[in-house]
Amino acid sequence: MYRSPLLNKAIIPTLAVGALAYAVYATGVMRPRVVTEPPLSAPPERAFSHAVAAVGLVEPASELVAIAPRVPGWIKAVHVAAGQAVKAGDPLFTLDDTDLRAELALREHAVHVAEAQLARLKAMPRPEDIPIARAAVEKAKANRKDALDKLERIEALADRKAASEEDRTQRRQAFARDDAEVTIRQTELDKLLAGAWKEDIAVAESQVSMARSAVARTQADIDRLTTRSPIDAIVLRLTARAGQYAPAGVLEEPLATLGSDGPLHIRADVNEQDVARVTAEARAVAMVRGDASSKIPLRFVRVEPLVTPKRALSGFAQERVDTRVMQIIFKMEPTSNPILVGQQVDIYIEKSDSQTAMAAQAVARR
Repeated sequence: MYRSPLLNKAIIPTLAVGALAYAVYATGVMRPRVVTEPPLSAPPERAFSHAVAAVGLVEPASELVAIAPRVPGWIKAVHVAAGQAVKAGDPLFTLDDTDLRAELALREHAVHVAEAQLARLKAMPRPEDIPIARAAVEKAKANRKDALDKLERIEALADRKAASEEDRTQRRQAFARDDAEVTIRQTELDKLLAGAWKEDIAVAESQVSMARSAVARTQADIDRLTTRSPIDAIVLRLTARAGQYAPAGVLEEPLATLGSDGPLHIRADVNEQDVARVTAEARAVAMVRGDASSKIPLRFVRVEPLVTPKRALSGFAQERVDTRVMQIIFKMEPTSNPILVGQQVDIYIEKSDSQTAMAAQAVARR
């Protein structure tokens, strides 16, 4: 096979040199380089030479108030919006009350019926009934008088044989019957003039009271469908929507979250191994995440007496999550920096001697 001398002496060596140069260039370009980038924000610095670090959450002074309806149902109307200020008793949202409104109308009608029955008893007797009863008494007296006249005539006969003993007996019985009829008619007239029996009026009044209580109960059920603010607060979050079904009880996501307006608090989680190094008199500062230059002074409020599992995490790799924490509530001093409820902050508490801290906590417990 014939090969050109030019291929062996010029082209192949040239290609080899080019490939070597590209390999050297590619190796230099593709070699990983370490570039040091400055952090977006400076990390927090200790505010004291000896300090206990903690993670805190910003919360209102009233703590977060999770709102749920007292009874389940479909939301008919929402009366507030997120960020709105409300007073204690202001409506937040209302459930559908169609069935209870119909029941309320029925029970209100029952009240009218019971009241009408009571008024009828108190208005007795009817003026139209009195003349009829008096006429019945006069008629009975007239019949008695007629029977008496017949009896006296038959008794006045000189000859006892002029009338049979049977006729005399019938006349006596007729008079006795008409005399009893007079007594009956007179008693009925007296009863009519006396009006309704007081016990009947008492029963009617009780029925009116029961009907009104039923109305009040239905009205209370309707009022329960409107969920109201328990305190003067700000609506921090609102998930309730018209047409949404609202279950009663403790909800995983509250339909509304409220918090008092005013100075904010911070709930700090101090690890259990640092509890003995913290006292109520110790100074503390908070730093907002992303702004290490902002050092907000804190004022001690109280210590939660129950040690709980750790939930608020700082996100650091060396952080332990299988620990328990003591929660300390601090009040934030006024600051110009915008702080939002639920924001996480870094807290530094001035470290105290273990014996001093334990003694101070023992005195506080006593």
